[in-house]
Amino acid sequence: MDDSSSDTKNFTNSLLSALVLYQQSSNRQFLLDREEVTKLSPLHARLQKVLDTISLETQANGLRLLELQVRMKGRKGGMPHVGELATALRKLGWIRRRQWSDNEDGFRAKWYPN
Repeated sequence: MDDSSSDTKNFTNSLLSALVLYQQSSNRQFLLDREEVTKLSPLHARLQKVLDTISLETQANGLRLLELQVRMKGRKGGMPHVGELATALRKLGWIRRRQWSDNEDGFRAKWYPN
């Protein structure tokens, strides 16, 4: 039994040392710069950062979805999809109010903090 236990110890030690070497060599691949982390963060988190830059008075007057869309980056460098942006606003507790009118602008929808 001494031979099998020493073989097991040798195997365990070699496996652990191989894992340590792998971990040390692969750490460099997992380091991301801030821009990549921002791209990878959830949309509602990025949206909250944008909302924090907008004054409370402006928020109380309502925000148009397109105004928010222009201020943000999408997953692939463009703008986020309006449907995903609306879902993120709802997740943050915002509500949409529709305004119908006969003006030239026609249909309007603004988002308000709840």
